[in-house]
Amino acid sequence: MTVEKDNISIKTLLKLTIPVFLELILQVLLGNVDKIMVRNDASANAINQANSIIDMLTVSISVLAAGSLILINQYKGAGNKRAENKIYSIAFYFTLVLSFILGIVLLIFGPSILRLMNVSSSFFEETLIYLRINGGFLFLQAIILTLSAFLRSNMFMIHGFIVSATINVLNVGLNALFLYVFNIPGVMGVGIATIISRIIGCIILLILVKKLVKIKLSFKEGMISVRKELTKLLKISIPSAGESFSYSLSQIVILSIINIIGLTMIAAPTAKTYANIMVQFSFIFTSSITQAMQIMLGRALGARNTVLAEKMINKTLVLAIGSSLLISFIQALFAKPIFSLFTKDVEVIKLCSYIMWIEVGLELGRAINITLVRALQTSGDVLFPTILAVVFCWSVAVVGSYIFGVVLNLGIVGVWIAMTIDELIRALIFIIRLKKGKWKNINLVSNVIIN
Repeated sequence: MTVEKDNISIKTLLKLTIPVFLELILQVLLGNVDKIMVRNDASANAINQANSIIDMLTVSISVLAAGSLILINQYKGAGNKRAENKIYSIAFYFTLVLSFILGIVLLIFGPSILRLMNVSSSFFEETLIYLRINGGFLFLQAIILTLSAFLRSNMFMIHGFIVSATINVLNVGLNALFLYVFNIPGVMGVGIATIISRIIGCIILLILVKKLVKIKLSFKEGMISVRKELTKLLKISIPSAGESFSYSLSQIVILSIINIIGLTMIAAPTAKTYANIMVQFSFIFTSSITQAMQIMLGRALGARNTVLAEKMINKTLVLAIGSSLLISFIQALFAKPIFSLFTKDVEVIKLCSYIMWIEVGLELGRAINITLVRALQTSGDVLFPTILAVVFCWSVAVVGSYIFGVVLNLGIVGVWIAMTIDELIRALIFIIRLKKGKWKNINLVSNVIIN
C-alpha cells in the first residue's frame, strides 16, 4: 500500500483481512473446542467460567501487542526504521513479564476469584482446575499474540493463519488422545492439550519472526535503554488496556449476575455458555477487518495523510456493519437447529434462540464500536474510548443487567437487552467523536500536536 495516494480499494483491505479472519476463526475454535469435546454441560460451564477470567486478562495484555502494531506502522509510514526496531523488543519483553506475573496471581488467588463470581459448587472444582492450568500459562498466549502482531505489522498475514491452524489441529488431536485414549478427566485433559499446543505454536512463531521480520529481540534494549519509546507504547496501551479490562471485568460481573439468575432459572448459565460460542462468530469478521485497517491506517497517519485515513475508516465501517448484521441474522434464523448440536436441553435451546434475535441489534452497535475504537486508538486518541467504556459498561450494561435480569425478572434475556442498549448508545457517541475530527491532529511518531 502506498500512503501517498488518497484512495484505498476494498480489494486491498480484504486482501489483508482474509488471513487475519481465518486466523481469528481458528483462535475462537481453540477457545471453544474444549467445551464441545468434553461432552458434558457441567464441564463446558466450568471451561466457560474459567475462560471469562483468562480472556479478560488476555484481552488486556493483547492491547500491548496492538499498541506495538500501531507504533510500528506509524514509524514505517514516517520512515523511522531505528525507532521501529526498538518497539519489537519493548513490546515482547514487557508483555512477557506482565503475563507471567498475572499467571502467578491466578494460581494463588483462583479460588477466591471464583467465589466472588458465584460459581456453582456443581462445577467449582473443574473450573479451578482449568483456570490454574490455562491461567498459569497465560504467558504463552501473550507471546502468541505479540509475535502474531509483529508478523501482521510486516504484512506476513498468512503465516499467522498457518500457525493458528497448526495449534488447532494439535489441540483437537491431543484432546482426543487425553480424553478418549488416556482417559484423563475432562477439563484437565483438554487444559493440558491446549498448553502443549500453545508451546509448539510459540516455538514456530519465534522461528518465523526471526526469519521473516529479521529482528533481534534484545532484553537489554527492550527493558532498559529505550524509556522514550516505552513511554509512547504505554501511553497508547495503558488507556486501551483500561478500556479492554473494564469491558472484560464488566462481563465477568454480568456472568456472576447470570449465575444468580441460575439459582431460579437453572438453564441460564448454560445458555450463556453456548450463546457465547455463536456470538464470537458474529463479530469475528469485524475484528479481522479492523485489525487490517489499523495496519494501513497507521502508515497513512505516520505519513500525515488524513484524507486517506478517513476513507479507510469509512469503508471499514460499512463492511463491518454489513458483515455483523448478516452473520447475526443468519444465526438468529437458524438458532434452534444450531444449538441443538450443543445440547438437548429444550429450555437452554429456547433461551439461546431469544438471545440470538436480540444479538442482531447488539452486533450493530458492536461493529461500530470495534471499528471506531480501533481507529481512534490508532490515531492516538486513546483516553476518550477508555472513559466512555468505563462509564457505560458499568452504568448501563452491568446495572441494567441486574435491573432487567433480576429486579424485573426477565432473566438472561433482560441481561442481553441491557448489553444491547450499552453498545448502541456508545456507538452513537463514537460516530459523533469521529465526525468532530480531533483525532486527525494527533501525531504519535513525533509527539507534536498540530494546531
